[in-house]
Amino acid sequence: FEISLTEMGSGANNIKDIRMSDIQGNILSTSHPHSGSGLDALTDSFWFNVNEIELMLDSSAQQCPRILAHKPVILKTVRDWYNGYYIGRFRGKYNPWSVSSFIESLCNLLNKTTSNKADDVKRIVNSAAKAYWVTTGSTSLIEAQIDRHRAQFIRLAKRLLRNYELTKVKRRDRRRSRLRESSHVSLVSTRLSLTSFDNDQFSEPGMLTLCLYAGYLTRHLSTSVCIPNHDVYQVWLQLFARAVLGTELADSSTNSERGALLSELWQGRTDLLRTLATSSHGVLSNHKEYKEKDYANHVANTIMAVSRFGVLTHPKQKSVKVSHVIPIRENHAGVGRCDYTMRLYSTSNQPNQFGVIIEFKLIPDAKRDDVDFHRNLSEQALEQITTENYDSCLLGCLERMDIGMAIGNNAVYTVSRLYKRSNIDEP
Repeated sequence: FEISLTEMGSGANNIKDIRMSDIQGNILSTSHPHSGSGLDALTDSFWFNVNEIELMLDSSAQQCPRILAHKPVILKTVRDWYNGYYIGRFRGKYNPWSVSSFIESLCNLLNKTTSNKADDVKRIVNSAAKAYWVTTGSTSLIEAQIDRHRAQFIRLAKRLLRNYELTKVKRRDRRRSRLRESSHVSLVSTRLSLTSFDNDQFSEPGMLTLCLYAGYLTRHLSTSVCIPNHDVYQVWLQLFARAVLGTELADSSTNSERGALLSELWQGRTDLLRTLATSSHGVLSNHKEYKEKDYANHVANTIMAVSRFGVLTHPKQKSVKVSHVIPIRENHAGVGRCDYTMRLYSTSNQPNQFGVIIEFKLIPDAKRDDVDFHRNLSEQALEQITTENYDSCLLGCLERMDIGMAIGNNAVYTVSRLYKRSNIDEP
């Protein structure tokens, strides 16, 4: 029989028939060791610990012997994707549904192939690693808060995503220098108290508490929370994209070709950029009160949102990394500096060698339908980049694109200029 997905709090909305002869039956029949006794043993029995994960892999090897030969790679993938929860005094807890689903999928994929090469197995392991947790329920409760408090949610989600991404970079650097890796860092402070959402006033502690109890965040010590792992990170990517882009464009952005926006910019085109810029104020309210810096900030948020889905990642890069998109300045509209500047991959696949400068000009509501005014305003913005020497922060770039963008309430117009070196040795 079918059980429909419901909101958080339901204990029986993900029923799965598991026979002991199946792969998952073999996995879950493993004897699970827990820590200590009494309350500690009870607390540690919730979700999986690292010892249980190793026993599950050993047990699953009865169905798929090649797992033992590649156990270190598999353990690392499981840790990155499904570890990171804090329950009681125990850190490093693993999501049971996601882990068991991953191992089952991995066994099925490995049993369909005969290659035992490390690269082939690693590719199979990566393909089995997916966001399984999001399929266990609906995100409509959080989406309702996005619709009600969009601007505040964007700021909050942006902080959480950036902190998680920075934590991953720090962990990688620590491994390289052989320093001890920390499981979590303090990210966003919150008092753990439930807050009613029946009113229109946004409460960041209340929103964080809601996300904590719904499983979208985990606790760090007693005063902060964070995104626990890559499984939940994928959910936050979707929520952030929906808040910034709107549901329809967010869905299409996740399915865009690798480097779609970057390839357009290389060719001096801004069609997709205009579409993304329009989406920023297509879903946000109070457009008439926006100033130049507000639009600049929303476009910056949009660019960073879609970059997380690979549209600004070089097509030859194997993985999507936000570090491939380096914003030098954000939201400096109206303060005498260039509004938004990025360093991206060049067409020759050189990191930080393709510079993009965007200068914004505000279209008054009275001129919203005047296309000639829009074009002249965009040309003024483009000229300002040259006269004010805004390109000085992009010295060393092999390629550069200047964009003048006139933007206002439901109106956007761009003109651009593309620079390419005829000789790499030129300044």
